[in-house]
Amino acid sequence: EPVNYVPGTKIQSDEAELFDDILRLQKPDCRSLLEELKERMTDTEILYAYGYPVAGKDQGRFEEALQAVREADAVILTLGGKHGTCSMATMGEGVDAADINLPECQDAFIQAAAACGKPLIGVHFDGRPISSDTADQYLDAIIEAWNPAETGAQAVADVLLGAYNPGGKLPVSVAYHAGQIPIYYNHPNGSAWHQQESIGFVNYVDLPHTPRYCFGHGLSYTRFEYSEIHISAAEIGAEESVQISCVVKNAGNCAGDEVVQLYLRDRFASMTRPVKELAGFKRIHMEPEEKVRVTFTVQADQSAFLDRQMRWKVEKGDIDAEIGSSSEDIRLKGTYRITEDKWINGMERAFYAKAREVRL
Repeated sequence: EPVNYVPGTKIQSDEAELFDDILRLQKPDCRSLLEELKERMTDTEILYAYGYPVAGKDQGRFEEALQAVREADAVILTLGGKHGTCSMATMGEGVDAADINLPECQDAFIQAAAACGKPLIGVHFDGRPISSDTADQYLDAIIEAWNPAETGAQAVADVLLGAYNPGGKLPVSVAYHAGQIPIYYNHPNGSAWHQQESIGFVNYVDLPHTPRYCFGHGLSYTRFEYSEIHISAAEIGAEESVQISCVVKNAGNCAGDEVVQLYLRDRFASMTRPVKELAGFKRIHMEPEEKVRVTFTVQADQSAFLDRQMRWKVEKGDIDAEIGSSSEDIRLKGTYRITEDKWINGMERAFYAKAREVRL
């Protein structure tokens, strides 16, 4: 039989394959997000309409879907691509794309749905994180679901219905455009977007220098306050450690998880060093108004680097410590000093700071 493609693309359309049926045979307990919501929300009328494909520009099904948007009180848009191989997919093994943004048809539908004036929630299923000016402008909330496997619908439904308060953080920096790539938080000091701190070149001609979403970013249904940074010693030797702590408070109305992140910056070094590096993190669960003191134990050799002779060196100098909710949402800062140079066995150096929590 001839292969049916998504209009304007070389991606096989969903109607042309039995992939869904195969999955259901292999994973009989697997449910779609629509099926999961219908299973749980028995007292709620759930409208469904197919709005757009996983690629291309086709808007042929828009009107039916927009009618469902007009009739609804709130709207969930499932966005993204399809995992697989070759022409069956928009991502996966042997599948590449030059454009990191949402397909044109999906951006167009978001904009059309926004004109209906209803709350819009986007759930993004894909192997890469969402990147869309339209989504940023018009969606009231975005859930990054990645490729969540056979129980993903249950997990996403938990978040949508408030049974679970999301606490995840991005493991990557998300670009606005493929032209920004590579873009990463721990770039060499004096390069990339952080150079705007000291010189006048703030943006590209047509884009910001900064990521769309920074490394470590992630929102919650509650909010967290940081205070009382404490560094146990102003100076340490090359074989010593320092304790860096802070107090985190759940200042919202519901329980939630926060990932407290510690970054280190070698202010001046004999080799070019990253503008900052993740040194440790601790995920903590807190009830409303609860406070927790989080303490990181940082070994001096976490700041070691390869010198010109390719030897691992702990170098004397000032180290900036930054604690925050993401690589760019820094709440607290402090400094300590390493007092001596020392060459070490790189295989024995500390990798991440140990962390502990104390309920207050």
